[in-house]
Amino acid sequence: MGQGTESLSSQVEALLGGKLVIPSIQRGYVWRRSQVSYLLDSLYRGFPVGALLIWKTQLDVPLRPADVLQGSHAYDTPAVLLDGQQRLTSIAKVMRPDAVKGAPLDVRFDPREEQFLNPSAVQRKDPMLFKVSELLAESPQFASMLMNVGVQPGDPNFDMFYARLQKVHAIRKYPLPILTVESDDYEEVADIFTRVNQGGRRLSKGDLVYSAVAARWPEGVQTMEAFREELDEANFAFDREAILRLMGLLAGTGAQSIKLIAKSVTGDDLKAAWGRTEDALRRVVDFLRGECSIPRVAALTSSNVAVIPAYFLHLRKGSMTAEEADGLRRWVYTAMAFSHYSSQVESKLDAEARVVARGGSGTFADLIRRASGPRSPDIPLSPSDLEHRSSNSPLFTLLYIAALRRGAKDWHSNTALSAQPMTSTSKIEFHHIFPKATVQSRYGHRLTNSLANLAFISATANKVIGAKKPENYLPTVHPDRLAEQWVPGPETWSVNAFEQFLAMRREAQVAALNELLGLPPYDPARSRGPEAELPVDDDEVAADVEQSG
Repeated sequence: MGQGTESLSSQVEALLGGKLVIPSIQRGYVWRRSQVSYLLDSLYRGFPVGALLIWKTQLDVPLRPADVLQGSHAYDTPAVLLDGQQRLTSIAKVMRPDAVKGAPLDVRFDPREEQFLNPSAVQRKDPMLFKVSELLAESPQFASMLMNVGVQPGDPNFDMFYARLQKVHAIRKYPLPILTVESDDYEEVADIFTRVNQGGRRLSKGDLVYSAVAARWPEGVQTMEAFREELDEANFAFDREAILRLMGLLAGTGAQSIKLIAKSVTGDDLKAAWGRTEDALRRVVDFLRGECSIPRVAALTSSNVAVIPAYFLHLRKGSMTAEEADGLRRWVYTAMAFSHYSSQVESKLDAEARVVARGGSGTFADLIRRASGPRSPDIPLSPSDLEHRSSNSPLFTLLYIAALRRGAKDWHSNTALSAQPMTSTSKIEFHHIFPKATVQSRYGHRLTNSLANLAFISATANKVIGAKKPENYLPTVHPDRLAEQWVPGPETWSVNAFEQFLAMRREAQVAALNELLGLPPYDPARSRGPEAELPVDDDEVAADVEQSG
């Protein structure tokens, strides 16, 4: 990355002359008038105002019109302004009002107070409030300006005011730091985009891809967002990054969606790829709901889990054998259980898409092996795998799905859990069977919040039960409801039997998870090597750090 400085006025002229252009990824000009006067004050005082980040590339970068009048691009490959648009555009609007689109910025300078103002109608009548645009002109006559407002050379303040007006004019020569990135690698530049945050929203690769779609397929963004709204109404508003990764696979450019920006990808290519993406997403929603008992996207551990099934279903036009449906369902659960897409998402999707495209009898065995991570794909989970794991664990979500597949119903309304409305946070509603107030002081945070002490119920049921002790409220719950969620018998419902309750329920839960994942039942007599260990959950790491302190 190159570093240097240029005068502020030279960069304004570069913007106005078309030597410096705005990529379509950038939002429009949004600064408030107060921000402009604050920036001018910082420049006047010589304070740091941040660097311009410029991208020089031979790539065909999608652009958007600047908020000032620009000349035709001076070069075939003008420099692209990655960061600093708001600041540079603001100064251009003040320095060159003739190049402003719409109403010019009227900023005034008061030499008496050394203050930049956005004047009110009354203040505009004050002759001592000088227009900054006139002070920043190439050759202002400061003496004439002062004399025109009644400040003569003999006035005791004349020299002071003159020096202050000169100091405003010197903003033109402010040495603006320039950072220059020379790269034809979209991946690298997209990474830079995600790191740039000068008071605005952090940009992502998806933003950059959307900008390319907008530039090459004008109605594309509207079409894509309209479909996302359709998915949202179905409770399956997948993460936009995951959708774009699927689109990249179906466009033939790969899961690195940034490659959709490549110059070789035309607007027609994007339109066709999006048509295939819509087809694939509709098919995968039906599969997740019908075959996997996943009622909404919030029950997925990651939207990326939907990409490979969507790709497979599109290639097969929705047709598959019963064995393939079983294999694909097991793969979905395995990818969720072991946080398959917690890292290296795009490289994993590319590799798995190749497995799917190649086909063959071993397709799902290969996919499941990959999703199992360092574990052997035929080693079952054990009760110890559930110890100290809480609602932050992916196994929590798998237990929820296992309960839905058993037809679990709410403990208060006795209606199916899958029919319960989504909460405002789109999270699964759960309940501590033994209330925190009852057991936490005696058994600690980890056991109190462990999976074996959590049940899936509605918000209403949660409120009705409140902090009641299990021996007082569990007898009022229908026995079938308790069996659906692996609650052991009444002999374990007292506080003294809490650890026994957890142990018995973990055994039942792990049996349900192994069945869901297509794994053999847990056999305590079978030795289990290090490869069978599950990764530590984030909440466990946090707890360990907290305790070690």
